[in-house]
Amino acid sequence: MKIRTFTLLLMAAFAVSAYAQKPEGVAPKASVSPVLDGEIDAVWDEAEPYNIDQAFVGDAPRVFSLGNPGDTYWKALWADEGIYILLSVTDNVFFTNWMDDPVGANAWQYDKTEIYFDCNSYNLNDGLGPTSGADGNVGHYQFAPDIVEGEMDGAIIDQTGWSTATLVDDPNYNVEYLIPWDKLIDVDGLAIDRTLQIGFDVTIIDRDPGDEDRKRAVWANVGNIDQAWANMDDCGLISFEGTEAATLIESLTLTAGDITENNGQVKIQAEIVPENATTKKILWSINDGGTGRVTISAEGVVTGILDGTVTITGSTTDGSYIEETVDINISNQIVTAPELNMFRNGYFDDLNADGTPAEWNDWGETSVVEGIVMIDPTEGTNIWDFRFQQVGGWGLNTEDSYTLSFVLWADEPDTMNLDFEDARPDPINYNRYGTSNSELSNGGVSEWEFQSQTEPTKYVFDLQFPEWVPDANEQFQFMLGHHDPVVYIDSVELFNDADLELITPGYVPVTLIEVSAEGEASSVEMGGTLQMSAVATPAEATLTAVRWSVLPGTGDATIDAAGLLTGDTAGTVTVVATAMDDSKVTGTYNVSVSWPAGVPRHEMNTLKVYPNPALNELNVVLTRENLTVAIYNSVGMKMEEVTVTGTEHRFNISSYASGIYFVKTGNTVAKFIK
Repeated sequence: MKIRTFTLLLMAAFAVSAYAQKPEGVAPKASVSPVLDGEIDAVWDEAEPYNIDQAFVGDAPRVFSLGNPGDTYWKALWADEGIYILLSVTDNVFFTNWMDDPVGANAWQYDKTEIYFDCNSYNLNDGLGPTSGADGNVGHYQFAPDIVEGEMDGAIIDQTGWSTATLVDDPNYNVEYLIPWDKLIDVDGLAIDRTLQIGFDVTIIDRDPGDEDRKRAVWANVGNIDQAWANMDDCGLISFEGTEAATLIESLTLTAGDITENNGQVKIQAEIVPENATTKKILWSINDGGTGRVTISAEGVVTGILDGTVTITGSTTDGSYIEETVDINISNQIVTAPELNMFRNGYFDDLNADGTPAEWNDWGETSVVEGIVMIDPTEGTNIWDFRFQQVGGWGLNTEDSYTLSFVLWADEPDTMNLDFEDARPDPINYNRYGTSNSELSNGGVSEWEFQSQTEPTKYVFDLQFPEWVPDANEQFQFMLGHHDPVVYIDSVELFNDADLELITPGYVPVTLIEVSAEGEASSVEMGGTLQMSAVATPAEATLTAVRWSVLPGTGDATIDAAGLLTGDTAGTVTVVATAMDDSKVTGTYNVSVSWPAGVPRHEMNTLKVYPNPALNELNVVLTRENLTVAIYNSVGMKMEEVTVTGTEHRFNISSYASGIYFVKTGNTVAKFIK
């Protein structure tokens, strides 16, 4: 089906009349994109201001502390890359979380801003909010950045795929948001129809020294039903002035190579027709029934885990309802226990921008030091008042047996609670849908209570999930509301017991890698080459091969699979050799890239890229025709490559993850940020 049905169009017509009583805002198309810096640029004059001056139920009377009506307001503009929101707050006292130790960890109780979107245009009274549903994909979104000390000068802050800039002029402040279009999809995983209204609201959290609790000012939802994060039915509406009907995808062709190295990667290439389709985002999924095992990123990068064959499905998200598949063969994989861990980021290797562990939510002051989570809770009334949790999507079933383990200790012994639960209220009533034979289990269900120890202690619990259902709001959580001392958590693991049979027998990991350069050289000219070597120990390790990459410093370089380094731009770089087994051991070597003797600098400037940072498109300008241009990610993986017949080319980078990338042509490299 290439277009939405007539029935849905009737629903949209009904929605216009049904929601007419809601406050409405309009986002015009910006003549130029605002500069994300917290300053109110001239382009914001193109947008109407909307007052944020209603008190949330139970919080009145506190709106006056945000100035008179019209003093605190929001504006919106849209551009090809996404939606820009400006919140301008007039305050009497600027008082944010880190100013009020020891309870400063609860940023949601102090001065900050929140915006909300309901992308389900055809059902804006669905009783849902951003926190509804098992995986958060119910078409509702909250964007609520904390105001962080040291990040109040208007600098762009990457909030994992969306961006903000906060500029504080004490006691007043501005917050600018950029929400890319691909962050706003409806409950069916489809891009919003920009010709229709969607739900929208703004909340300003306000607190002054001496206040016992926060106060809130809102644009639309005063809370007669519930807070916007729980139910957006009373929120307002926003429309996008000047939008046109989307150009839908007509055909999708997927291609991918095979994975022949341990943990090797391949990026699925998606050929989309027509090239000017409005929304090119593809939703990737791994089909059941394959003999191999892989992971796949949102950008379509597949990483091998277990030998065999897998089938990947790519689904369009623009409403064209096209699905295509591609098969990938996987070989030469070493399988180790960490790869089989069903928890995401169970070893806390990946961190968010604020230093907290990715994939985990925390309701307390949380930090990570050398792979160990440190949580400093404040003792609450209920065990769930402070939580460290992960939302499901682990791939459980009702037939297999599982093992949960983790290492935990604390500054002093205290009561520790944790559970697996279906976090839906009545009639589900936060059901513990698992069972356990552990003596620490409360009544044999997936809930445990014990006294933490002062020395690192490993806890192991058996599990089955006889009451698991596909639509469960799965949550695993350490509940710290009755635990006052600082607690430390390491290596949180959940294994399907059947998977443990897949572990490669006799595996010997690499423990050390020593990197050297030919002739013990420490420099290379731009355009010149230097052969790098690596020796992995022990010699009897199962796999001693390495994967080469370069970390740019003041200069840039590239390196091929055989370790041949090419100097690209003058400065320093770090050459990295990473073990190709599962040890994650690396070795490094510093190299200086020097300007080639006798070559004028202007002759090397063959490449220009803009904009930078870039969101959806990157323009490349060359000084000569018929050059080959490639884009690499920060670990040296080639994302795509083209031969430019003229001197300009535009790359579609909308599917790229946020991060640092490099554009290379010949001996010239340019860096850009997505």
